Order: sequence, then structure tokens, then C-alpha cells
Amino acid sequence: MRCLLVDDEPGIREGLAALLRRRGHEVRTAGDCAAAAAALAEVEFDCVVTDWRLPDGLAARFVAGCPCPVVAVSGHPEEVEAWGAVREVLTKPVAPTRLLQALAACQGEGDPRGLHGLGDVAGLPADVRAVLAAADSCLPAGAAAVVEDDGTFVVWRTPLRSDLALPRLERLGGDLRVLGAPGEGRVELRLCRDGRPDPAVPLVRADAAWPEASELAVDCGAADLSRERFAAVLQRAQAWLDEGRRVHFLDVPPAFADLASDWERAHGVPMRDPVGPRLPAVLVDLWS
Repeated sequence: MRCLLVDDEPGIREGLAALLRRRGHEVRTAGDCAAAAAALAEVEFDCVVTDWRLPDGLAARFVAGCPCPVVAVSGHPEEVEAWGAVREVLTKPVAPTRLLQALAACQGEGDPRGLHGLGDVAGLPADVRAVLAAADSCLPAGAAAVVEDDGTFVVWRTPLRSDLALPRLERLGGDLRVLGAPGEGRVELRLCRDGRPDPAVPLVRADAAWPEASELAVDCGAADLSRERFAAVLQRAQAWLDEGRRVHFLDVPPAFADLASDWERAHGVPMRDPVGPRLPAVLVDLWS
């Protein structure tokens, strides 16, 4: 889609533009009403995404005669809704996933919630698709899952049922969360979209020597660890944290979940912190 993105804050404007371009959209940006009106006079856009309160007035100045769908972003949604001529109003701070959902609705494609079946993830890396297929095989008869891809993380989600194969899901890696009770809760499996640690972060086995580095990823699933050995690995990680260094743990064995949880609570850090792709500086505010 050809999108016009209007926002007076450079970090947000360029961050969202980078996100949309990464998802295949053609994006032109503007910082105020005048620039937006000039862009609309020059180019035929498929969608406009705009902040509502801009330095030279309200976006209503150019929205009224806009020939394409408009998605408005505002901290005062009731103010926008009163003007009409807007397809959808998103409340600040807007999550990138929510924005992508709104664009998909403007394009008239996909589920209006922005969630897609496994058959729609052909563009994901092969290793991520393999994990999603393995997760799908854990579903009981008659159950279904949806996949949400926000460009950085991929989340596989299904209703929580008593006959769901949770032990098999736990062995797939990633960040598995069980929320609520069977019949009313849900299960979420979050994966880094790249499907592997950032190449700049050393990745080692838990039972191997750790190199000198400020940050390290430890693959616990690749080692044959006893409970005592895993406890020793946690003590070593504690020493690293005390020195101001950072440790990521990948594929923690379910049998050691209690040790992992205790350590996580003691240090206030995620036990299964996704290493994954690094965000550009302009996107940090958006994702935080």
C-alpha cells in the first residue's frame, strides 16, 4: 500500500515509517497539515495514518477531502470521532501490531483482528515455520490456533483446553505462557521472528566455557544438565549480573522451571529473555 504517515515527532514518524516499509508498504512522511495536504495533492495514496493534533492545526484540515481511508492516532479519540471522515481511531500510545491491523482492514484483507491462520505465514523464516507447525500438531481435535506477526515477534495463540499437549509445547523453545484456566484461558508461544539469537551475541552451551563478553546467550536445551549442574549455571550467571554483564537463557528444561522462576524473581530479569533482532533506535520508544 502507498501510505502517507503524518506526525510532528521525528522519532515516532520515522520509526513507524521504518516499520511499515519493513512490511512492504511504500511510505511518504509529513510533519504537519500543510506538508500532508501538499503530499495528497501530488500522490494518490491508499491510506493516510495521521496524528490528530499537529503544529499548524488539527488533521481535520486535510482529512475532510481525503480520497482514501484515514487512520487517526490521538490521545483524545473522542475529539477525532466527532469530526467523522475517519475510518478508524487509534488511541495513543499505539502498538505497532494494532497499526498493522488497521492498515490490513483498510486494504480489505485478512481477519479484522489482524490474526492469521498458519497457512498465511509463508513469509516467515523456515525455522520459525517449523516451530509453528510443531505447535499446531499439539492441538487437540477440533481446536485451532492463530498467529500474530508484528515484525519482531511471532505469537502463536490458542484457547487453553485440558487436552492440549502442553508438555510437547514446552519442548519447542521460545517463551510459552499459560494464562487463565482451562476453558476460559489461553496459551501463547512467543518466538523471535528471526528464529535465532542475534549473531553479535555469543551463543554457548550451558555446560561449556563462557567467553569474555558483556552479553551472552546460554543454550540450556543443548546440554545434558542435572538439577545440581543447572543450579551451578545460575550461580555463575548471578556473578555475571553482579559484574554488570547480561545473560540470556534459551530453552530452559521444564524440569528446572522452579529454579528458573526463583532466580528470575530474585534478579528481576526474564529467565527466557528473547535475544532476537535488535531494534533501530527510532523504534525503541514505540516498542517500550
